[in-house]
Amino acid sequence: MVSSFQNDVLPNEYVFTTVLSACSHSRRVFEGMQCHGYLFKFGLVFHHYVKSTLVHMYSKCFHVDLALQVLDSEHGSNNDAFCYNSVLNALVESRRWAEAVDVLGRMVDDCAVWDNVTYVSVMGLCGQIRDLRLGLQLHAQLLKGGLVFDVFVGSMLVDMYGKCGDVLNVRKVFDGLQNRNVVVWTSVMTAYLQNGDFEETLNLLTCMDQEGTMPNEFTFAVLLNACAGIAALKHGDILHGRVEKLGFKNHVIVGNALINMYSKSGSIDSSYNVFFDMMHRNIITWNAMICGYSQHGLGKQALLVFQDMVSTGECPNHVTFVGVLSACAHLALVKEGFYYLNQLMKHFKIEPGLEHYTCVVAVLCRAGLLEEAENFMKTTQVKWDVVSWRVLLNACNVHRNYSLGKQIAETILQMDPRDVGTYTLLSNMYAKARSWDGVTTIRKLMRERNVKKEPGVSWLEIRNVVHVFASDGSSHPECIQIYKKVQILLEMIKQLGYVPNIEAVLHDVEDEQKESYLNYHSEKLAIAYGLMKIPSPAPIHVDNC
Repeated sequence: MVSSFQNDVLPNEYVFTTVLSACSHSRRVFEGMQCHGYLFKFGLVFHHYVKSTLVHMYSKCFHVDLALQVLDSEHGSNNDAFCYNSVLNALVESRRWAEAVDVLGRMVDDCAVWDNVTYVSVMGLCGQIRDLRLGLQLHAQLLKGGLVFDVFVGSMLVDMYGKCGDVLNVRKVFDGLQNRNVVVWTSVMTAYLQNGDFEETLNLLTCMDQEGTMPNEFTFAVLLNACAGIAALKHGDILHGRVEKLGFKNHVIVGNALINMYSKSGSIDSSYNVFFDMMHRNIITWNAMICGYSQHGLGKQALLVFQDMVSTGECPNHVTFVGVLSACAHLALVKEGFYYLNQLMKHFKIEPGLEHYTCVVAVLCRAGLLEEAENFMKTTQVKWDVVSWRVLLNACNVHRNYSLGKQIAETILQMDPRDVGTYTLLSNMYAKARSWDGVTTIRKLMRERNVKKEPGVSWLEIRNVVHVFASDGSSHPECIQIYKKVQILLEMIKQLGYVPNIEAVLHDVEDEQKESYLNYHSEKLAIAYGLMKIPSPAPIHVDNC
């Protein structure tokens, strides 16, 4: 184009649109702005397709404000779907939801005819802002308009319904699609994963294999995160084998998912092995390892990984410091915790949030500094939530500071009168203090407010089958054998000096019955079943909720 200026040959609008398209693909915004200036100089900016190309170029180069300026300008005719699609996609990618909704409103007024690209753009917005009603309207309009219902549109519909929490419509759209490719399969798996249906996410892999569709790295990442959701270690191991066989192990997204899966499934050593073998790491990789160690109570190892991370030049983010401060809490490192909060986070220009402050409360509580923790919460300008206060309440229970615990419990119940955990902890504290009137008062209050404690649930995976246990265990087909195994184990540990803590159990029943309540805790039942079915010396991984 420069040579044409030198030869006194002026480029026309077609030349400029070609150059602008090249700028869009290569993200060369500076050259694109130069073209914009020439377009004004030569009076070519009034052409409709020039305006559309300018909007697209600025949108692709992430200069959304300039794209909006061109969109709002009087140059050219009315804006078409191409202009709006470009700006809408850029706003969604920039997470500027309010402006995207405003552009959508203008688009409805200006564009009578929408194409598939338009619907895909708008459905992406619906999913991000979780507007199911608008999504349903778009789906109806799409069907009414008779547009081609291809896998691209179908996968976006699945994605939109998944983000809006409508799993029923996710499945309806998915089942109605023909020639489903790996993108569609991954989208429907992601939808189930996002809505907490981890087992169905994993079941879909069998159907996918039966159709002959090969999973890709994104599919494996979703499946491994589903395994993490239910601590399905054996299933995760099988997927790990397929990852190795198909050559996806060097993809960072797969490595990150493997670290998360092994960590959530109780195999932190396997997490580190994956981490150690990864050729490329990103911030998510480091965070997964740091947080994994912290969640396993291995604070020292978490801090060592953090030091390695900083030494490699990787900048930590807010998630990193949640893991680091959690590690300090496990180690009761008060001085170090405040150093990370007040100095290192400031050094990396990270504004502390509620999660970081809650971790500091946990640091103080682990060190037994309950009054200091309460004072920190009262003097720190942040909106504390129930979870934060419950950290202090738990510490009051552990350290037997019942007077402070009662005050904290009252604060929590003012915030959430139906918080079951607080009633339970308060009742336990009264029981440990042998204040049976207090226990009775709490139970009466729970009945009046219709607050019920859900029974605990534990589970473990054996030969790719997940076995779930409730507190009484009577729903399991082998419950009689499990009870017998529990009794044998209890007799064995009593001979070693085990004495059950029955202080917090109902005060109005005999001691033998109190022990019976403790004996059939869901976790004990799961461990007993694991010992019955899993050969020694294989580890037994039990998860609870």
